Amino acid sequence: MKKNYYSFVGIYTFSYAAIGMLFPLIGQYLEEIGFTGVEIGLITAMATATGIMASPFWGWRYHHSPDGMRVVLFLCFSAVIVVISLIFIRHYLIFLMLYALFSFFQSPIMPLSDAMTLEAGNPFGAVRKWGAIGFAVGVFVAGQIADAVDLIVIFPLCALSFSISWFIIFKLFLQKKGGTELQMPVNEGQPETAGDMECKKFGYGVLLRNKKLMALLFSAFFICGTNVANNTYFGFLYTNVGGGIAGIGVAFLLMCGSEAPFMAWIERISGKFTLEKMILISMCISALRYFWYSTGPAPALLIGTFFLQGMVNGVVLIEFVRYISKLVDPGMIGMAMTLYQAISSNCSTILCQLIGGMILEHYSGTEVYFFFGIYNTIGIILYVGFGLHKSKSKKV
Repeated sequence: MKKNYYSFVGIYTFSYAAIGMLFPLIGQYLEEIGFTGVEIGLITAMATATGIMASPFWGWRYHHSPDGMRVVLFLCFSAVIVVISLIFIRHYLIFLMLYALFSFFQSPIMPLSDAMTLEAGNPFGAVRKWGAIGFAVGVFVAGQIADAVDLIVIFPLCALSFSISWFIIFKLFLQKKGGTELQMPVNEGQPETAGDMECKKFGYGVLLRNKKLMALLFSAFFICGTNVANNTYFGFLYTNVGGGIAGIGVAFLLMCGSEAPFMAWIERISGKFTLEKMILISMCISALRYFWYSTGPAPALLIGTFFLQGMVNGVVLIEFVRYISKLVDPGMIGMAMTLYQAISSNCSTILCQLIGGMILEHYSGTEVYFFFGIYNTIGIILYVGFGLHKSKSKKV
């Protein structure tokens, strides 16, 4: 086990706790201060649209920076400053712009954390599971405090958690500068190959010409967007069928907490079924789950079937990253992760949030989840159609 393993555990725990404290409850907060369903959808969609541009931009900066850790430190610090400012905003347009600015700094933190973890040689599934735990604990704590005090508490809680992540990354940065055992990026100290030089010269162009990578990102587009949008719309579904605010926190604690064991076990499981087939199985479970949600099950059933989220996200969030790392050169991992974030997560999420907001405005949370089920089904068809479920170790 790497000497810095627990530092990466801390980074994932607190950075994901930060978004867990904010994203699942932001819709309820915006509704509380008087915003409509369409306005809520536009705010979350605009933030995601900003993330589409931000992730490739900061991925490029990370790739070309002499020390990518400086980039992540700056992003954490900036996210803290902006999220604190949201406490004082009630005007729709100003909130829209500031929340988008928050996304500009926040969105790249997760894929660049993935890149740092892979570059440092840590076991990805074992480390990434702490992100799921952090998210689960974060939404539970925020839900309980918000229910007892006020929903506005989600902003300082988010800022505090990102601040802790900043301090942990800063500690790693000092260790690296001091020449301790923090492992250097994959290609550092190694002679450049022709592939490495092409990557540096053409950047994202190299990735965009990778046909299998693009097929994977296109298929993931129809899965990842619903997984993120679920953080916004699950609260509406839960309250529509009779649940309360505190119950949302309990539901997310169990659902997101269930991701951790699947993330920890995934390397063993995929060793038997292959990561390609595990992704397909999880995609099918995701679609069936959302179709069932659209029937309006009781709050107790929604909480009682929390493990379905672990069966989906616990596999997909790890295996998509591992699949991508099989398809690109090691020196391109940082840029590949941010491209994945921009296309498969952010672009997809903006569509899900916009359509979800319009459906919510005219119908209810159950209809939103029927749309999510159809959306996932398209992803399954594409994944199989592109032949991505077949195991091949050779890069394209």
